Amino acid sequence: MYYQTPDVTKYVDAVARFRGYIIAAYLLLFFAVLAVYHPRVLSSDAMFWLKDSAEMQRSEANRYTPHLLSKLTVHVDAFDETTREALHTLNDRLGALEGVDEVYSLFSKEQSAVGGTPEMVGVVSTGDLDTYRLEKLVKERFNAYGNVVDADFKTFRFFISAQSAVDLGGLAIPGSYTYTATNESVDWPELIRYGVVLLLTIFMVFRFLFRNYISAVSAVIVITFSTLFTFALIYGLTGIAAVHMTMPFITISIVLVDFLFFYYRWHVSQYKIDKRNALIKMLNRSSAPALWTSVITAMGLGSLLFIDSDIIRLLCLGVIFSSIVGYVINLTFLPALLSYFELEHTHIPYAKMGYFFASSELHYNRKFLHLFLGVTFGLMVLGGSMIYSESSRFFNLNVVNDQIQLKIPYARIDLELIRSIDRFTEAMGEKFGEGLGEVVSLATIVQSLNDANSQTDVLDDEALMQALFYLDLYGMQGSYYDADAVNIRINLFDVDKLELIDWLARYSALDIYFVDKETLLDSAKFNKTLLLSTSLFSALLVIGLITGWIFRSVAMVFVGFIVNAVPIAWFGLLVRLLDVPLSLEMLIAMTIAVGLASDATIHFAYKYFRARYFGRSQKHALEKMYFYSGIPVIIGSVVLIAVFVALYLSSLQSLQLIGLYSAVLVFISLLTDFFVLPVMLLFIDRFDGKKKMVGITD
Repeated sequence: MYYQTPDVTKYVDAVARFRGYIIAAYLLLFFAVLAVYHPRVLSSDAMFWLKDSAEMQRSEANRYTPHLLSKLTVHVDAFDETTREALHTLNDRLGALEGVDEVYSLFSKEQSAVGGTPEMVGVVSTGDLDTYRLEKLVKERFNAYGNVVDADFKTFRFFISAQSAVDLGGLAIPGSYTYTATNESVDWPELIRYGVVLLLTIFMVFRFLFRNYISAVSAVIVITFSTLFTFALIYGLTGIAAVHMTMPFITISIVLVDFLFFYYRWHVSQYKIDKRNALIKMLNRSSAPALWTSVITAMGLGSLLFIDSDIIRLLCLGVIFSSIVGYVINLTFLPALLSYFELEHTHIPYAKMGYFFASSELHYNRKFLHLFLGVTFGLMVLGGSMIYSESSRFFNLNVVNDQIQLKIPYARIDLELIRSIDRFTEAMGEKFGEGLGEVVSLATIVQSLNDANSQTDVLDDEALMQALFYLDLYGMQGSYYDADAVNIRINLFDVDKLELIDWLARYSALDIYFVDKETLLDSAKFNKTLLLSTSLFSALLVIGLITGWIFRSVAMVFVGFIVNAVPIAWFGLLVRLLDVPLSLEMLIAMTIAVGLASDATIHFAYKYFRARYFGRSQKHALEKMYFYSGIPVIIGSVVLIAVFVALYLSSLQSLQLIGLYSAVLVFISLLTDFFVLPVMLLFIDRFDGKKKMVGITD
């Protein structure tokens, strides 16, 4: 309990005696692990989501191999004959690249103008039309071509179906361009550069705040050791070698704050006592709450390891092992290293902030507290109703000029198949209206060929056979159907893709299969929303229960739950208002927030209740809490926010996302720790001034 002070004198003497061996053992272990552990670092989260995707497994079971659908957007200053020829050549060269199955653009053979004579139906590829006729055709049928070209003929889009992202090097691309693709490869020079920036940022901030180099050096070493050992342990237990490039930030964030609680206590303890007693103070004041934090983390997230999802398991193991490994290193390696040093400058001038916060929050307004908690619970209820409703409409994914590719199996091509596709297209159009472009399918091309055929009127069996004949004659059948499935391409102008995916999954009149990985990825994220939300809520509830058990207080169950839930609830509000799509980076940021919040809850409550137990007034208890726990939280949060802001300024999208989400969540967590948690501790404080708390037993 918080009123017990462990006797660590003999342990400190033993560490000091064998400090050289301890440091050497850690260095040996570090290089040994570095030699045998070779993770597969990924920049995309696609593999983690798709491995658990039921739709992916369903498509592969029918031998429909999903492909990568990437998009090349080309911007030109003017559209003339030279530009048209250059774009046509680009289309042909893209189609000839290794691994490319198909290119869909204004210049591909699938984009055709259907016409002809009374005797013969003619099909002319739009890529073969001159500039004048092409512009005229697009203006007349913009709904059919608007997804691949803008009305001003200055932006052209090429949708590339391939096995992996294509290499555009060596291609002559007119104007400027952007290429959008799910690419699992890592830009190592860029990643290493930002890794160095991260460590330098931590080093410089620690050097500035503590005015010594040992704080900076020890922080970098502890973080480096903890990160490597954590993911090596995960690999040893799960066999999963794949690591998303942003996952190490879980370890960095949690270990950094834990390290600060230990180091800061050692630093300020040298103000009046020698370095040996400073180590004793560091361990007997920090080891207990740090241990409780690890216990809460392991038990709170441990139950989620049994969920059949690699994403959830990896995130939970990342937090659990980061906390445990960091605790062991702070308990062994850190005191061994610090025992060599004695500080001259131990004064912390900014620690006086704690007195300001203590005086400000001592006379808090209960109405404001009740209002804030009421609004927070309202947000949680609203978010839960949106997630657990039938449509599960918490996350949106509004896309512009995108595509979805489907396959529909058939036994034979007949009129009923064509009509069923027509009914499907009409129903989808009624639901999503102008947000959809043209639906390219066997039904649409058959109808176009039949309309151009002067020898047929209504679409009957004979007309269908003639249309199929012309498809075969002009070599177009491969674009619209295979030996056992019809291909459908849905062009999206401006629509919520998740809502469309949900509608497609629920459409029962046709057996629909998704075959592009982007749609499968979005579907997997959509289907995991309920599971992830339930897992997160369960983890918060368990953390609250364990917090109450540790402090032997029912009220602390509520405190432990709400302090962890506040950052998630308010971040969820921002996500919903801004229509931010679900991503692994967001889950990692939320995982970091839970780890930091549980850390702060335990350390704040430990310091506050310990001071109250030994007869301190509420004001004095708050001052000690802020001085010994609040300042490390401020320093840790400031360092993390600085690091994440630096990542947000990077050129790698994944680092930008983790930087943005984490910076916002760490900031919200910091506000919660300083303006909500202390007030709640005051609110549940039942000490009667006689070293005993109502509801707490020894």
